[in-house]
This record gives sequence, C-alpha cells and structure tokens, in this order.
Amino acid sequence: MRLQVWSTLLSVVLLAPVNSYGAEAKEAAGKKGEAMKMSARASRAMENSKTFSPAAGEFLRQPFASQLVTINPKGGPQVTVMWFKYEDGALLFTTTTDRIKFRNMQKDPRATLAVVDPANMYKWVIVDGKFSVDPRDPEAFYRGLAEHYLTGEGLEAWKKTAQMEKRTVLKLTPTQVRTMGLAKE
Repeated sequence: MRLQVWSTLLSVVLLAPVNSYGAEAKEAAGKKGEAMKMSARASRAMENSKTFSPAAGEFLRQPFASQLVTINPKGGPQVTVMWFKYEDGALLFTTTTDRIKFRNMQKDPRATLAVVDPANMYKWVIVDGKFSVDPRDPEAFYRGLAEHYLTGEGLEAWKKTAQMEKRTVLKLTPTQVRTMGLAKE
C-alpha cells in the first residue's frame, strides 16, 4: 500500500504542469516549438544509480525548486516545495524543528526529492534517500541558500522575514538516484 502511494505521488509530481520561474525559464517557456518537443522526446531515456553522476550534480547546482516528500505519522506522503543545495554527493536543506517535515524525519528518515527543469519536463532528477541532521551552522547555511535562489529586492525582502530561530540543516544521502534527460557519462 505504501509503495502504491509513493508511486502515485511521484507520477503526479512528474506529470503535473511545471510552473516557470526565473528569467531563463520564462524565455525557454516562450520557445515551445517543434524543436523543443523533438529534443525533449529524444532525451527520455532514464538512468538509475545509487550515486549522482557528474551531469546530475551539475543539474542540481542550478537554483531549481524541489518537491521534498517525507512520510507522515499515518504512513502517507507529505510534500513540501523546498530550496536545496547539492554538495559532495548529498542534498542539504534547512527547516525549523517545529515543522512537520522535521518531525516526520525524526520518526522515519526516508524521503524522496524530485527536481524538474522548468523549461523541459523531460529533464529531471528523483532521489530516494535517508535524512540525517547536519552539524553545520543553520543560520549561515540558510543565508547562503537564500543568496543562491534570490537576488536584489527578493533577497532584501527575505532578509526582513527569514525565521532563524529553531533552525537546523538536514542532509539527504541517496539510496537511489533516477534521472531523465541528462547527458550520458
């Protein structure tokens, strides 16, 4: 039953319309012609691994939003759109210790992350893994993450509202990595 819920959720995440964000995504979305459709279809071969390929690492260094799925106490999925950082073969996140994803991680460290290129839904990375708490300074990590995702007025607005209390850094170590549309190694 749990596997069926996860499979259904991942299908919904991957098949749902991808909202554009950022200047590059808006520009690419405007170029939806036959050339893009052909290149997307040609790259639909999936790859499976226990670690990130160099192409997956490069893809994950971009400021894309992710969908993080944790398991709630009743065994169902809980999805959160998250900022993340790829580093040394793992994914890092920050959250506060009073959030549901943190409580879920304490009860069951398994999680799944999906990242879809907003300009090409056939280019994505899905990671199954296990969470642990990373010992680094959560406030410094959060500031660095914000600078990766935001600029100008957006960054200034974030600085005025960012919650720094009760913050922690979570590390997702992969047990399985699936990709589509990335360069072959």
